[in-house]
Amino acid sequence: MRRSVLLLVILFLPALAYSDDLSGLIPEKAGRMVRMQLVVGAEAQAEVDTLHGKALPAEASVIGRYARPGISKQPAEVWISRVRSEAEARRQTGLMVHKMFENPQSPFKHPRRIEANGLSVYRFTGMGQEHLIWSKGDLVYWISVAPDGVDDMVDVFCR
Repeated sequence: MRRSVLLLVILFLPALAYSDDLSGLIPEKAGRMVRMQLVVGAEAQAEVDTLHGKALPAEASVIGRYARPGISKQPAEVWISRVRSEAEARRQTGLMVHKMFENPQSPFKHPRRIEANGLSVYRFTGMGQEHLIWSKGDLVYWISVAPDGVDDMVDVFCR
């Protein structure tokens, strides 16, 4: 009996520790904003792939959409994907930033890097919003938010 229980723990504990449910990364509130929508699992991955126009190598994705109550501005969006390793997260982040920076047709302008709680966050302006991109461990983050919401998002997600 003990062997059976030990075998079950050894086989299933890693699976429990490495869940593809990233919803815990998207809190109900982000500063003055409230989460309006949470997209998880295959639906989130499909949205990520559609946004990029191709399937991306991610193990899991989650999307959160936020807005300030009573304000009809474009909502903030938080996109997070887990990839196979920290090195892959850095590679994907670097590739996105490079393509945005180098493409003269890109709608993303005024690239700069900011430091937030020890993280290097790449910030672009475009389409009426600020876009924040970084990686942490095996996670890749992209946040689009109105300029007056940047500090709220940085405070909540750059930890």
